[in-house]
Amino acid sequence: MELNARRREEAEKEHEEILLTIAENRRADDQQAAKLRDQNTAYRSDLLGQIDYNRRLRSHLANEQQRLDDRQKAAELEYQRKIDHLRDKPVIHKIHPIRRGLVQSQSAGPRLSQR
Repeated sequence: MELNARRREEAEKEHEEILLTIAENRRADDQQAAKLRDQNTAYRSDLLGQIDYNRRLRSHLANEQQRLDDRQKAAELEYQRKIDHLRDKPVIHKIHPIRRGLVQSQSAGPRLSQR
């Protein structure tokens, strides 16, 4: 009977060791899964951050381009306004002397040129 008791003890001891090994393996698997889950969460967060940064950068660049286009259009309109103003109302004292003569001759009526 002592032999059976010893075998039973050894079997129980072996069974406990197996259960302990299984528990340690589960704990290691759980830790590894938690670590992987944390890495995946961090990676996802990084990707979402990059996506948001790229979206904000594109938006900023589009806004900056729009402001540049608006400034260029305003400058072009101002330039055209100045040109139209100068064409409509020439200031004689600011005109080149040759053109001044032409403007005055046109306003005074036809003139014969003397050569």
